[in-house]
Amino acid sequence: MAIAALLLAAAVGMHTGNMPDFGALKEYAQYLLLAFWICGCVFALAVFFHLAVIKRDPEPLGTFLRSLGSFFGDAERNANSLNGLAATLGFISSVGVLKGAIAILSPFSWDQALAHADRVLHFGRAPHEWLWFIVQSPSALKMLNIAYNFWFIVLIATIFTACITRKDTRLRHQFLMSFMLVWTLGGFFLAMGLSSAGPCYYERLGLGGDFHPLMQALTAADRIYPVWALSTQDLLWSGYIGATHGSIGISAFPSMHVAMAVLFALYATRRSRLAGLLMWAFAAIIMVGSVVLGWHYALDGYAGALISIAIWKACGYFLVRFAPDGVAAENAPSFLRPPTHSAT
Repeated sequence: MAIAALLLAAAVGMHTGNMPDFGALKEYAQYLLLAFWICGCVFALAVFFHLAVIKRDPEPLGTFLRSLGSFFGDAERNANSLNGLAATLGFISSVGVLKGAIAILSPFSWDQALAHADRVLHFGRAPHEWLWFIVQSPSALKMLNIAYNFWFIVLIATIFTACITRKDTRLRHQFLMSFMLVWTLGGFFLAMGLSSAGPCYYERLGLGGDFHPLMQALTAADRIYPVWALSTQDLLWSGYIGATHGSIGISAFPSMHVAMAVLFALYATRRSRLAGLLMWAFAAIIMVGSVVLGWHYALDGYAGALISIAIWKACGYFLVRFAPDGVAAENAPSFLRPPTHSAT
């Protein structure tokens, strides 16, 4: 699947001449490295505190270092990691090219239809108007913006977790396959079919001032607390109009932020009930943030969630039917498990 995506990206890149905006990618990479460093230090301190204070280990540092050696010295885990991470990195590289080519291959033409559908679905009002009490609160916008950016950390952490899982289970394959299919089918092909820019670019595209009050409210909040979404939106727009070299791409439908957040929740639920509850709450926050920060029409988020659920279930069914018995049966839902026959 990763090789197919790379070949598709190579063909699309040659046809459109699109290349990713490496300056923007570098900026994101710096934020991610800093975040991972902080999270790694916090995690290490938490584990050490648990060993020293909760378990009262006589040699907490030695136990901690031995557990790290055991974790990273596992041959099966290392094999899975090399395989999974290589495939995922190759796939993510292709996504960078494909996403930036969407507006070139299929110019924006669905924004007005999606905005109208949003009003019809939400009883004659735009979704952000129902959430105006959040839009008017700079502190609430700040917290939503932090959560929205934190999505990138959750994305990488979830992929990393799935890739380095020691036992090659059906669940691991189901997540990685679903991840690639959601991005390819939803984030590229469907995004081209219903090409749209999103509310934050509605007025810039000359489509009217329907979202002018929302963008004005975000600009006003930015004077109190930085609303990073605004600077990122300007950065993406610069790439779109050719003011900067390369483009990460603008695409509203479907919302891949929501689609991925739902996929994370589906995967986390199968690993831990508590983790699942936390990730479903995170998905709801991302859905609200996508609307009030001007990134998406609510319909984008609904579509993203449905696509993830459908592909997740389809991949699970495929693996149960066609994967080797040991991989297929483990962790499969009861209604999909192969029948067992008792001896008579």
